[in-house]
Amino acid sequence: MAVVPPGASSKFRSPKPVGKWVPRTRLTDFLNAEPSWRLALIHAPAGFGKSTLAAQWMELLASQGRTTVWLSLDRDDNNTIWFLSHLLEAIGRARSGFDDDLQQLLEERPDDAERYVIPALINAIDESGQDIVVVLDDWHLVTDKRTLDVIERLLDAGGAHLSFIITSRTRSGLPLGRLMVRGQLVEVDAVSLRFDRTESQSFLVDINRLDLDGEDVASLHRTTEGWIAALQLVSLSLRDHREASALIERLSGGHQSIGEYLAENVFNTLEPDVLNFLLTSSVPERLCAGLASALSGVGQGQAMLEQVQAQDLFLQPLDEDGTWYRYHHLFEDYLRRRLERDYPGRIRELHLTAARWYSENGFPSDAVDHALAARDVDFAVEIVESRAMWLVEHSSMATLLALVGKIPAGRVAGQARLQMAIAWANTLLHLAAEAQVALDQAQAVMPSDATLSDDDRFELGVESLVVQSCIDMYGDNVSRVGELDEKCFAQASRLRPWIVSVGANLSTFKKIHDGQYELALEQQLWANTFHNQVSGPFSNVYGHCFAGLAAYALLDMDQVEKQFALAVELGRSHAGRHSHAARLAAAMKGQLLYERGALDKAERLLEETHELGSEGGVVDFMISTFATLARIKELRGDSSKAAEILDEGDSVADSLGLSRLKLVINLERVQLGLKSRTFQPGLAPGVPVVHGTPGQRLEGLAETSYQIFLATQIRSALADAAPAGAATPEHLAAVEMARLLLGRAAAYSGPRSELHARILLSAALQQAGLHDEAEDIIVPALNTCCRLGLVRPVLDGGAACSELVRTVSEKLRLGTANYDYHPDLGGFLSLLIRLDSNAAVNRGSSPLRSTAPYNSRSAAPSVAEPGLSQREQTILLLVDKGRSNREIAQELHLGINTVKWYLKNLFISLGVGDRQGCVDEARRRHLLQSD
Repeated sequence: MAVVPPGASSKFRSPKPVGKWVPRTRLTDFLNAEPSWRLALIHAPAGFGKSTLAAQWMELLASQGRTTVWLSLDRDDNNTIWFLSHLLEAIGRARSGFDDDLQQLLEERPDDAERYVIPALINAIDESGQDIVVVLDDWHLVTDKRTLDVIERLLDAGGAHLSFIITSRTRSGLPLGRLMVRGQLVEVDAVSLRFDRTESQSFLVDINRLDLDGEDVASLHRTTEGWIAALQLVSLSLRDHREASALIERLSGGHQSIGEYLAENVFNTLEPDVLNFLLTSSVPERLCAGLASALSGVGQGQAMLEQVQAQDLFLQPLDEDGTWYRYHHLFEDYLRRRLERDYPGRIRELHLTAARWYSENGFPSDAVDHALAARDVDFAVEIVESRAMWLVEHSSMATLLALVGKIPAGRVAGQARLQMAIAWANTLLHLAAEAQVALDQAQAVMPSDATLSDDDRFELGVESLVVQSCIDMYGDNVSRVGELDEKCFAQASRLRPWIVSVGANLSTFKKIHDGQYELALEQQLWANTFHNQVSGPFSNVYGHCFAGLAAYALLDMDQVEKQFALAVELGRSHAGRHSHAARLAAAMKGQLLYERGALDKAERLLEETHELGSEGGVVDFMISTFATLARIKELRGDSSKAAEILDEGDSVADSLGLSRLKLVINLERVQLGLKSRTFQPGLAPGVPVVHGTPGQRLEGLAETSYQIFLATQIRSALADAAPAGAATPEHLAAVEMARLLLGRAAAYSGPRSELHARILLSAALQQAGLHDEAEDIIVPALNTCCRLGLVRPVLDGGAACSELVRTVSEKLRLGTANYDYHPDLGGFLSLLIRLDSNAAVNRGSSPLRSTAPYNSRSAAPSVAEPGLSQREQTILLLVDKGRSNREIAQELHLGINTVKWYLKNLFISLGVGDRQGCVDEARRRHLLQSD
């Protein structure tokens, strides 16, 4: 039977009474009388009813219209990412879709997720205007400073709509002093939690139906001092005791002695099989039928759990369908002490049994905990290793690294398979240095790892080549990919599908940049068998994107659309709309939509990918993200945002050493008429001078980079050339470079590159006054764009291309055209003219939007740049630190609406649309001083 993970149900449900609860009305009335509380802390030792009070108050608050959220904590919540994930899921269960955008960010940005997640969480709650009360049960289990800091920040800056009820055995780890000074703290301690005499009477007589008179109840209340767990044990002991008064008179001593005495009396009444079941099933924090059977050896685990619950033996259900249970903490502690006392040799065995069961049923975190409790570190390593690649294939890289973090580092270092999985996780997180360290470690220990067979070593050897090639690919280097043909694909049957799947993508990527597009498509057709055997979507999404890129180079637009659509759908359906895989695919589909003129849809998709920043995949994906998105912003009339995006792309290129991306950014700056920060005239480093005929093809990415460089030189020369009355040397030089580019594109780079090079040559010829040749060159490009429905390649050619479009359109109208043309070309050219005219409404200095002659741009008049007030600078610096609107308001003693007003005005004045963009734009204009 499939078992639902504890984290998927019991963590998010408040405890329910097995029979009836004693109403804690006096305490809930006290709590409700404090209207300004932000934290209600219920603290006491085990057995005082902390969780029960929290659950009762939670029901009352829900009846008053507040959204209530329950989260039971455990040791794993010391991992901050898991804690935040659990918190977001808990809130998301109360408010559908609340956590969709943020959960994936936790997996993909584990090191600095709080900077993004916490302000977004606070703002979302604040802007909803609805009160949320979050119950954190068993807070004393959390000791990690990073997690403690998260709650401290939420308590300090959560605003009027976010409150916490926290149950704990201690008062530590919370900013109680500050909350107390502000009047935002209410506390219930052990003294308040004790049953008073009326509550003791209700519990013993009304609920448990014990035949006790008033004096007996008063005596028990005095003896137990209202300690709820002790009264519960008394109720069990007295249930079949005929001399209740005599037993009560003999009770004396502290709480522990009472508890143990009563437990002994309860235990003495139990049948041996029930006693054995209680002892052996006390080891894990939670129980279900399968786990209970494995631990106790009882075949009917569910029946025994229900029997124990029916006997009121402190077993509490954790979900509504009775799948998961746990013992009362006090009773659980007693059971474990007795197990250790009576059967000291069995504890390790039981931990190992629990570890095996959890591992086999898909709960690796619990499995590792029990393996470590049994002091079997090797087994813990084995558990993580067995689950590691499944997590990688499902883009759960942060979860894998958190599991690894539970194991002593020295025991991880010598495990070749686990180090390989760590290398994969870091590679996919774009942490190249960390990935390389893990990969090097895996290769170093491979020969001495005694657990590996010869087949294992063969597979790991190939896998290490694939990982290294993947690290290289993200760095835009494909020098080692050629080795895969012999070492990977020829022996694919000996390898896991994931290795072959990723390897095929690497080979496809290299073939694309070698100009072998048909072979690239064949590679992906061959790889589909392996893609479909991989459990997660990541490599399959990449495969569809790369197949789409190959088809794009061939201008097979039906195949392009099919592949990019499949990539987006696969990423969204298997990993979520905002997953890393889905956003990468969005970059490719956004590029296609842009070239077809669907700017709104393209912009939305590219904005999604833009959020990945330096984790935006291979360079081709980043080119679509930074260059194409910048063009769209320029077409919107937002030159400052376009420049900001290109600056960001330039910084990413510098930080990751991506020279090809840097060349593209330079090309875009020249084409958009924006001043380049880094482009210098002359050849790019490593690009050879080639004159005249196309000459030999440069190897791999060098050819692509050289053609980008040539296009930049041509655009720059055309922008600087004087207006053409006759062909000047500058014009002729640009024309010759454009001829060279077209020759190389046609010979080595496929129809798409040839199309763009042809359009650029026609622009150069038109500006040089060679109008007839320009017309002859552009008509084939116009026919191609008409046939394929591509509008932006021509419109992005600038004013010279616009002139040619009008010339050809007029000749078609008059019937004087003396060349072959597509039957729909006339209507297509009319569309281009209309789009170009509409763009002129927002005309500016950019060649993309100007209808003036291409080389007649003049500098805009100088306008004094307005400064920022001290208040605006302070707000922006706090935004840059990741503060929420609520936190800024509190720190500056402003109203939250005032902060929003400042930010809105800054957005408008700086021409940006988000908080961080506001900071970046202010710095770019030298308006913001660092603190």
